Amino acid sequence: MKNKRKKKIIWTNFFVFIFILYAIFTIGSQQITIYKLKKSQEQISGKIETAKQENQRLQDMLKDTSSKEYIEKMAREQLGLVKADEKVYVDQSLSDVNLHEGGN
Repeated sequence: MKNKRKKKIIWTNFFVFIFILYAIFTIGSQQITIYKLKKSQEQISGKIETAKQENQRLQDMLKDTSSKEYIEKMAREQLGLVKADEKVYVDQSLSDVNLHEGGN
């Protein structure tokens, strides 16, 4: 009788030990998964914030494109246009330096 009782206690202790090991392993792996997901969430949140800022910048640019000042600025910078009553002065010293540097 005592022998059966000892075996029963040993088996009970063995199963409790296995259960505790399983619980520790499961909780540990879940903690690792939670940590990785939090890091991923932080990265995605950063990307979302960057995209929001870029979106706002583009929306501001879009609003500006319809203004007269923006159209005039682009015409001057990109197309080299001037108003009819403006005089254009060209600094020849800078042109000569550019020609000499480019010609070498």
